[in-house]
Amino acid sequence: MQNRNVLISGAGIAGTALAYWLRHHGFRPTVVERAPALREGGYKIDVRGAALDVVSRAGVLDAVRAQRTDVQGGSIVNAAGKRMATMDGDTFGGRTGHDAEILRGDLNRILYDLGVDGADGVEYLFGDSIASATETADGIEVAFDSGARRVFDLVVGADGLHSNTRALVFGPEERFIRDLGYYVSIYSVPNHLDLDRWELTYVPPCARR
Repeated sequence: MQNRNVLISGAGIAGTALAYWLRHHGFRPTVVERAPALREGGYKIDVRGAALDVVSRAGVLDAVRAQRTDVQGGSIVNAAGKRMATMDGDTFGGRTGHDAEILRGDLNRILYDLGVDGADGVEYLFGDSIASATETADGIEVAFDSGARRVFDLVVGADGLHSNTRALVFGPEERFIRDLGYYVSIYSVPNHLDLDRWELTYVPPCARR
């Protein structure tokens, strides 16, 4: 098999999932991640449609369903906090059948554990990043921030929206990015509303245009 040694930049869900499947098919994947460990938390993810087939083929559908958020329902509120509409969890989330809603960090941990299982598991390099990547006759010579240098057959950038790998290969993202003027901010807060597996949504008038 050619191009067996593959470097993946980023240990998010794209990176851990790709690493598992490459290893499953006989490749030797290495994942480099600038964070010192897997990133915890993150927003919820709906595993549905084709994704259900993928996690089932990977043998982790039961693990995914065991860690689903189990949201019971949700309400639309007005500016005063009054509930204007209430739905059950599946209707509110658009879930049907075997769909499973799971936190990003929980899904990533499942995929990571799946990939590192066994003596020939996926190699993870935490606390490091790609400093440069140069294509040569023997492959792609990669220099890491740690000072280490290695040669890979293929390098995959799975390091997010503002990809360091993509910038190294193609140039600054400012040359390609197109701002659509849409921003989303997601973060954890104390449960001051005393919610138990319940969602509240408020859409201000300025966002309804």
